[in-house]
Amino acid sequence: MVYDVNMNKITNTTQTIELEWHQMELRYQSLRIHTASAVQHLMLSIHSYGLLVPITVTASGVQDRPWVVVDGYLRILALKALGYDLITATVWRIDTAEALLDVYKYNKSRTWEAFEEANLLQELITTHHYSQANLAKLLGKSEAWICRRLQLTTQLPCFVKDAICQGILSSWAASRILIPLARANFQHAEQFVRYLSSKSHTSREIQSFYEQYRRSNKKIRGELAVNPSVFFKLQELDKLESSCRYIELPPEHTWDRKCDQILDFLSVLGSIMPAVFYPQQTAQEQQGLQDKFHLACAKINDLKHILEKTTHARTTHDKHGEAVTASR
Repeated sequence: MVYDVNMNKITNTTQTIELEWHQMELRYQSLRIHTASAVQHLMLSIHSYGLLVPITVTASGVQDRPWVVVDGYLRILALKALGYDLITATVWRIDTAEALLDVYKYNKSRTWEAFEEANLLQELITTHHYSQANLAKLLGKSEAWICRRLQLTTQLPCFVKDAICQGILSSWAASRILIPLARANFQHAEQFVRYLSSKSHTSREIQSFYEQYRRSNKKIRGELAVNPSVFFKLQELDKLESSCRYIELPPEHTWDRKCDQILDFLSVLGSIMPAVFYPQQTAQEQQGLQDKFHLACAKINDLKHILEKTTHARTTHDKHGEAVTASR
C-alpha cells in the first residue's frame, strides 16, 4: 500500500512508468471537457516547469495498447502539442471502473462539470453495468441526483453536446437555456449554437438573449435566431451608454453622441420592420408595437419644437443686439 499524492488517498500497490503514445488506449477521452484555452494554459506550465503530476492508467488486457488512461487527458493533449514522445504514468492495480470512480471522488484538481458527471455515470451504467442505486451509494448522492445528471445525456441534442465538449457552451447554459430552446424550436437552437461557435459570449449574455427570445413574437424570434448579432450589438450600445453616465463630458459631446445612437437605432428599426409587422399578426400585437413607436415620435417632435423655439429666440436676440449697436 502506498500514498498517492495526486489522488490524496491510499491505493493498492502502484508503479510509475514512461509510456509512448501508441501504448495507451484513450477510451475515456470524451468524458471530460478539454477547451483550447485550457490546453494552451497547461502547455505554458509544462514548458516552464515540466509535467508535475503523472497521468493515471490501468491495465487494458490488450497487447497492442496495454494501458487504459483513466485520468490525465488534458496533460496528454498538452504534451502532444509540445511535441513530446513520452509521458510519465502511474499504474493503478485495480479494476478500470473502480479507478474511474476513484478519479471522480478523490481528484480535486479540477471540478467536474454537470455534463462531465453525466458522461461518467452513463459510461459506468452502460459499459460497466452499475445500477443507479449502486452508483448513488458509492458516490454519496441521492438517486434523484443521479437521474437529473443522466437526463443531460438523453435530453441534449448532439450539436449541443459537441458545443459543450468544444468549450463553446457551459453545462449551465446548455441545461438551462439550450434544452428549453431546442424543445421550443430545434432549428433555432441549432442556428444559435452555430452562431456561438464563431462568437464568444458569457452565460449571462446568452441568458439575456434567451429571455428576449421568449418575450418576442414568432416573427421576431425567427429574426433573432437568424441574426443574433443584432441583439448583442444593441446590448453593447446599452453597456457603453451606462459606462458613459459616470464620465463628465461636455453637453455638446453628449448631444452629438446621442444623436448618433438615435440614428443607429432608427436604422435597426428599419431593417427589422418587415419581421415585426406581418400579415398574420394580430391587431393587438400591432397596436402595442405601434404605440411605443408613436410615443417615441411624439418625444422627438416635442424636442424639435423646443429646439426651434430656442434657436428662434436666440436669433431674434442677436438681431436686436445688432440693431442697437448700429444705432449708436
